[in-house]
Amino acid sequence: MGRTQGAGGLDAADYERLRRAADTYRRRLAIRLCGEAGLTPGEAARLRPADVTARVHEGALHYFIAVRDGDGGGRDAYLPGEVKRDLDRYVASNGRGDDEPVFAVSARRLQMLVGETAAEAADGEGDPLADASTADLRRHFARTQLRRGVPPAVVMTVGGWRRLDGIADDPADVGRGTVAAAFARAGAAGDDRFRAAFDALDRPALLLDADGGVERATDRFAALTDGAPAGRDLAELVAVDDTAGLWETALSGETWRGRAVLAPDGDAAEGTLAVSAVGGTPRPTGFLAVFDPGDDRSDRPSGGRLDAVQSRVLAVGESLDAGSTRAGVLSRACSGLVEGDAYRGAWAFDAPVETGAEPVVDAGGTEPPEDAAAFAAAAATDDRTTVRDGPNPLVAVPLSAGDTGYGVLVVAPAGDPGDYERRALAAFGGWAAETLAAVEWKRLLLADAVLELELRSTDRDSLFVGASATLGCALSVEGLVPLDGDALLYYVSVEGVPTEAALDHFGDAAESARLIAAASDASLLEVTAPGDSLLGELIARGAHVTDLGAEEGAARLTCETAPNADVRDLVEGVAERFPGVRLVAKREVERSVRTPTEFQQALEERLTDRQRSVLQAAYHAGYFDWPRGSTAEELADSIGVSSPTLHNHLRRAQRKLLAAFFDGET
Repeated sequence: MGRTQGAGGLDAADYERLRRAADTYRRRLAIRLCGEAGLTPGEAARLRPADVTARVHEGALHYFIAVRDGDGGGRDAYLPGEVKRDLDRYVASNGRGDDEPVFAVSARRLQMLVGETAAEAADGEGDPLADASTADLRRHFARTQLRRGVPPAVVMTVGGWRRLDGIADDPADVGRGTVAAAFARAGAAGDDRFRAAFDALDRPALLLDADGGVERATDRFAALTDGAPAGRDLAELVAVDDTAGLWETALSGETWRGRAVLAPDGDAAEGTLAVSAVGGTPRPTGFLAVFDPGDDRSDRPSGGRLDAVQSRVLAVGESLDAGSTRAGVLSRACSGLVEGDAYRGAWAFDAPVETGAEPVVDAGGTEPPEDAAAFAAAAATDDRTTVRDGPNPLVAVPLSAGDTGYGVLVVAPAGDPGDYERRALAAFGGWAAETLAAVEWKRLLLADAVLELELRSTDRDSLFVGASATLGCALSVEGLVPLDGDALLYYVSVEGVPTEAALDHFGDAAESARLIAAASDASLLEVTAPGDSLLGELIARGAHVTDLGAEEGAARLTCETAPNADVRDLVEGVAERFPGVRLVAKREVERSVRTPTEFQQALEERLTDRQRSVLQAAYHAGYFDWPRGSTAEELADSIGVSSPTLHNHLRRAQRKLLAAFFDGET
């Protein structure tokens, strides 16, 4: 049955076909900026990386493009997160500076790129794509947002339209806050507001809502500002160099730290700002901002147990990185804590902690309490820093990073531990665990022998197991790249199913999917998925995944761990999240180690003389520097070849170099 649509109208299926027909990053980005951000070709041609800004709203980060017109005016266009990622990749791969045009081509050329892609995607003269233009993409953008429930006034504002048929709202009354709120309502709703134990903080601090506005301030922060911070925006109170980076880091679940200038009603103060999300990611319910002034004017009391705890925890935490072994890190943690007056003894228990276990490291010269191991085991089970009050108080601190536990640290405080001390030790435990994780990874990378595990999974909740079962296909992961925020970027080869079917499935099952290459018998897809996957779970537990293949609802994967890894704990931990996982084989594998000279010799054997000379000339001429010391045209003239020939030799040589490095090909 045929479709009915207006002249020049594209529906969602048409637009998706057009996107998939884009065979270059430039075409794809041009289409998405017009069809998903509502830019005109002229606006896209003038776009610079510096035009992109960010605003946090209801716990989510929203991006805007400061659109500049030829008369010095402009508007704020809304930039979806997925399009922002495509833009960042294109800018990075093409070496664009902040104030350089992203495309470096004319508006007319962008129109031609869209038209050429549409013509290639069209299936005959009657296809709506046959004569699709950038104007059709902008109309598709407006219709899509209206169908999603975005108010017409907002659509007019972000798209630069003066009117939409039958709409009387005035775009002049629409600001960024209204735009962000409208797009947020069209997506997922935020969580209820989270209240941290805020009043217990002894630092200048702010509790922010999900939009970055100040809800509450500690007395010490208010004393620094000489005003009432509540109800104001963070940017009004504290100035930082990279506002977008601050929110991106905080929203990813990490703590942003950097230099900041407090902008109070009186004199300015310089110091360090730390901002972290509360309430969980990806949509936190608020943020905690702590300011550490270089010249603290809030009359902070000195001395006492609080200062002793703070100084010890900070000093020991900063020294942990010097530990090159697991025992070295634990020894520094224990001995460092008991050096001052804050703690009488410290004992480290290895994972898994069992009742009756002996500490692997101790400091302070005192015997651990008889029930120290049981106390540590309980804290490990709860994964929570636990305080036991009494005449001889104890604090058990789990050393955990992600879902991986590295043991428990038990300390005997010299005084009564309060909530602040418990939180400080909990943060220290995470610090120590991350250091232990880094030590394990370093040992795995440098080890002459590794423990190779072969696992089998039939868990349909696993992305690739589910895909092979649903599609009835065979697939293998050719590459895996960790991204910010624990997301993973997979390069997946799919056989036995049409490319469109595979793209549709992964487009729904993962965060995003796009076609890299297609052949008659297989397709290579790029799939972005969250880190809470089977492979993400293995990586979080310190394993290095080397191979994965899935077929008809079953997957076999191979991973490497350190020779002394607790295999049972690893497999059982993964199986808790993915019950269909079981261990098939375990073997110790010797690694072949190549010297730098052997690597160079092996690579030279793969490069042709011409490829080597072109690559070497480009290197010495500064072609790979930023800014470039030589352009491609200048380099081609020096070598005596055409620019296309130069690019051909460079691409082939770089491909062989990168394959030798990433895949070990020789």
